[in-house]
Amino acid sequence: MNAAFFQREPGAADRERWRSEVAAIPPSSDHEGRFVLFVFRVGGERFGIEPARVELATLLPDIHSMPHRGATLAGVVNVRGTVTLCFSLADVLGCAPGPAEERPMLLVLAHGAWRVACRVDKAEGMSSFAQADLQAPPSTLQAATHVKGVFESGNGPGVAWLDMGSLFEAFDAAAR
Repeated sequence: MNAAFFQREPGAADRERWRSEVAAIPPSSDHEGRFVLFVFRVGGERFGIEPARVELATLLPDIHSMPHRGATLAGVVNVRGTVTLCFSLADVLGCAPGPAEERPMLLVLAHGAWRVACRVDKAEGMSSFAQADLQAPPSTLQAATHVKGVFESGNGPGVAWLDMGSLFEAFDAAAR
């Protein structure tokens, strides 16, 4: 089979179908008592958000810096022809640097009228967590103000469930 087939850009109809399928995944399922989150890594920490908030996950393009801005507003990126603000989740969440990744990713997140881009070190994909396993964030977690709770994981660091409202308030403050 031709390798170009697997490297082609998906069509608009495919992207819209995938977006609607992901949006249909509920953040929790009462009959099973589980949460489905999109998990990614920033520095040495793992975070999760509701899948419907992720519009795009792609390889990191060039980030164009903006003069006279703090570290939180990393710059702007071109996301499929649209200039999009790019924020540093590491700065907002206070993450220490983790192992260097050969291929960092860009997440485009949506919340209300906002659409922003964020650099992440690694996108791990969808994970399901039991509601009973949700714990309060530890006081030692610097990002605790932006976290709803933490799911402990037996195979590595836990996953901090991000509060999108609080996170986007920090983005709004950094953009002013």
